[in-house]
Amino acid sequence: MKHNGNIEELNIETLGYYLDRALNAMIKKLNKLFVEHNIDLQHSQYTVLKVLWCKNGVSQSKLSKILGKDPAAVSRALNYLEQKGYIIRKSLNSKTNGIYLTDYANSRKEEIDHVADLITESATNSMTDYQREILTQLLTKIYYNTK
Repeated sequence: MKHNGNIEELNIETLGYYLDRALNAMIKKLNKLFVEHNIDLQHSQYTVLKVLWCKNGVSQSKLSKILGKDPAAVSRALNYLEQKGYIIRKSLNSKTNGIYLTDYANSRKEEIDHVADLITESATNSMTDYQREILTQLLTKIYYNTK
C-alpha cells in the first residue's frame, strides 16, 4: 500500500473503484458546500433539480429513467423538494403527474449552480479545457457502454 497525502492508496485495479471514490468525494464536498452556503439541498435533490431545469414537467417515472435512479430514491428526493417549495406536482393525466419547478426553485438556480460549479472547478483544476472535454466524452461512453 502506498500513501498519497491523506489517502491510503490501494492497488485496486478496477475502474468502478476509482469512479466511485471520485464521485463520493465530490458528493461529500458538494453537500458540505451547500450547508456552508445555506442551501437546503443534498446532491440527490440537486441532480433532480438539474434535470428539471432542462426538462420541466417531466413525469416521475421519466425522471427516474433520466437519472438512472431507483424510483423510490427519486420519490424521496421529490417529496423533500416539494416540502421545501422547489417543485409542485400537476396531473398530466389520470395516472401520471408532471413535476414542475416553482418560482422559488428558478430564483435560486444561479446561486445553487454556482456552488455546484465550485466542485467541478475544484475537481478539474489542473486539467486543460481539452482534458475536461475528453473526460466528459469518456464518462459518457462508459455510461452508454454499460447501460
